[in-house]
Amino acid sequence: MLRIVDYDDSNNYRTLRHSDDVFHKALKAVLNGEKRFHVVGAEEKYDLIYEDNNDFFFSGNDLSKKNIMAGETMQPPYYFYDENDDTKFYFRLIERFDNIVFETANEYTIVLAKVLLRLTDKEIYFIDKRAGWFIGPNDKLHLGSDSRQGSDPNKKEARIVESKRPMHFFENPVYFNSTFLFHEIFLMQWISGDVPLKDIKYVEFCVKKTEGIGALLQFCVKCKNFFEEFGIKSVFKLGSSRYNDELLKKYFRIETTPDDSDESNTIYLVNYMAVVRSSDFLLSQAKISLDMLNPDFIKEMDEYCEAILGNKRMLGVLFRGTDYKIMMGSIKNHPMTPVSVETMIPVIQEWIDKYHYDGIFVATEDGAALKYIREAFPNKVFAVAQERHTMEEFKPGSTISELEKDTYNENEYEDKVTDTTINYFYALYILSKCEGFLASCQCSGVPMVRAFNDGKFECDDVVREMVIKGQVEEVNPTQ
Repeated sequence: MLRIVDYDDSNNYRTLRHSDDVFHKALKAVLNGEKRFHVVGAEEKYDLIYEDNNDFFFSGNDLSKKNIMAGETMQPPYYFYDENDDTKFYFRLIERFDNIVFETANEYTIVLAKVLLRLTDKEIYFIDKRAGWFIGPNDKLHLGSDSRQGSDPNKKEARIVESKRPMHFFENPVYFNSTFLFHEIFLMQWISGDVPLKDIKYVEFCVKKTEGIGALLQFCVKCKNFFEEFGIKSVFKLGSSRYNDELLKKYFRIETTPDDSDESNTIYLVNYMAVVRSSDFLLSQAKISLDMLNPDFIKEMDEYCEAILGNKRMLGVLFRGTDYKIMMGSIKNHPMTPVSVETMIPVIQEWIDKYHYDGIFVATEDGAALKYIREAFPNKVFAVAQERHTMEEFKPGSTISELEKDTYNENEYEDKVTDTTINYFYALYILSKCEGFLASCQCSGVPMVRAFNDGKFECDDVVREMVIKGQVEEVNPTQ
């Protein structure tokens, strides 16, 4: 992003003429390695300083050291974009607001304000009067004003800031970082590039090789949901995941790239992390359904489920640990951060007492957690035979998929991944047949279990979310 700063006449930089396309001219020079520019011709001379969006994302944290994010483009640079291509903007994140208050004039806030003034009826407020250098008079534009001073209290207002703002999962946010908001609104344009929307028939997507089957299927559903709004069919690129194509075809119903797909009618979604982190994908209500599983697979799981559960009233517990703990670290206010098994035990006990469950079905890849739960509830715990791990097995920042590659040779690896995947689905399916459901944190398994259950649980919650809401006190691990 280009920030607007005071003119520095103590150094020589490329001098640009102030104009409607001054940002685009500067970005072309950024590709040649330039970072600062003089600009003349406005009411006042000023400089533009380029700051890398991805560096901004990683600043102040250690996320770049985690394998799942290391080397990834989490926040695209947007060297090229067209603020006049009105066919691809995506306003869902801010459509509920009447007023948009921009604190600071910079490349993104100026561009966004112009787009919103042209295409929406929202009132635009700029506390930074320099916005007037770039935007002409408009009845909906208010310069040097903070609308909270005397604004209509019945109007909903969003405030666009420059500081980092964490995603709030339990309330509709009203504060947004300008870099984040620009990415949300220009997301579709970034994905499709300069291919006209009318020519796009397919979007071919893939996931990171480290992602599990749950994340893969979730992304399939969310892509379908997002791109359908633009009349585009989502298709999965075979050979792009850690799972072999025969496994995917045998057990799951996933639409794959058709023969008539080519560069003239297809756009390619290859930067998984920057897309999956956008609010529409993170908070999408699109659900996996049993329709994504082949009928023979469902029949097999039904038979196994009957053998395990019988007529017993069961509490299903999904405990996600190991690499999720590594990935999320100490981010306590995020729903994906696992709670300790010590935090889970009292909640499990409370629900057993309240709902009179006969036993607990536990699905987990964490061997230590399963052992702890078995000891806490002797003779009450059931689980499928699935691959389990301990924290000691993992290298810093690594994932289960990387551990599997390090552990098994090439011939063993494919068979192990298949076994792990199928057993994982058996576990999720059995969880969905329990009377109650409790998860340690948000993970790709949670929405699948809920979707398979179709709202029939008599109790259903995520303990990390309960901790964030103050309903449960977190207990630190004893080891």
